[in-house]
Amino acid sequence: MKRYAVYKTASAPASRTAGSVALALAAIAFLAKRFGLIEADVFVLSLIAAATIALSAILLALFGFHRIWTYGGPGVPAALTGLFLGMLALATPVLVVGMLVMHAGASDLATNRTDPPSLETTVISDDQPFLDWLNTVLVEDVWPSVAAYTGAVPDRSVAGTSVEDRLYPDIVPRRYRISTAQLHAASAKALEALNWQVVDELPPDLLDAPTYLQAEGTSQILGLKHDIVLRIRPDTVGALLDVRSRSRTPLKDLTDNADRIRLVFSEIDRVLLETYGDLARLSVDETELEEDLPAEPVEDLRETIPLPSFKPYFEDEDAPVAEGLDAVDLEG
Repeated sequence: MKRYAVYKTASAPASRTAGSVALALAAIAFLAKRFGLIEADVFVLSLIAAATIALSAILLALFGFHRIWTYGGPGVPAALTGLFLGMLALATPVLVVGMLVMHAGASDLATNRTDPPSLETTVISDDQPFLDWLNTVLVEDVWPSVAAYTGAVPDRSVAGTSVEDRLYPDIVPRRYRISTAQLHAASAKALEALNWQVVDELPPDLLDAPTYLQAEGTSQILGLKHDIVLRIRPDTVGALLDVRSRSRTPLKDLTDNADRIRLVFSEIDRVLLETYGDLARLSVDETELEEDLPAEPVEDLRETIPLPSFKPYFEDEDAPVAEGLDAVDLEG
């Protein structure tokens, strides 16, 4: 009995090998970035390489299916394994690129655009030219085109508004009807509840003195570092809170700077609600504040300088008068 040679495709085993390499590369890059062993640029370039190998594994698997369907022979399990490993290895790069595209925006965002809180303890970000270029392209070219097509962002022709004002209309300073010292204590408790480490602090020495808090946080998935600054100043109604969030890398996680500022506000509201019970009595809306303040300042028409309404106190007043020949009784 004559036996014919069985056709064996080489693309199916090659697909399995390529899928294994791509998955191993993506997993190693993810774990190394999560524990801070590699920089963001190296991580992204490693994921690009893993995605390229994973796409090759998928294409080889599809080509192997075609050859097996045409000529027969073994190789279906190897092609299926290569297809599965390639798609699994492609998931991590797609997730990272998706987060970068969806959260494309400013790496430094503050509630006060003109006078943001300063970083007292400045941490210099690592040199990452590839990510800087990629984020610039996404912010200036890709994201505005997508937003204009979907209608998610108002037109750029709106005068008097910046890009941050159009993208984040709710990221504004907030006022509270409490002292700066009370708001400082609530802010410190909120940062502690968020597991963000305070690296610099200006505690209040007086009840209405300006205060300052700077904390460092880590993202949940990729372990990216970010800085949070809270500046508390006395205001006409009590205390004025400004928040600033700065990412040390253009690489994005599930949350961005706007989400972190909203998280700070919500956590402070939770602490104030637990402490005082009536949050509506403490927080002040911008429109409500404008209605309470007078439209024009009232001018003082008095020509004379008003006298002080209290007696100045000097330390030497209560000191005992020395008795001696040189002592003079001014009242006698």
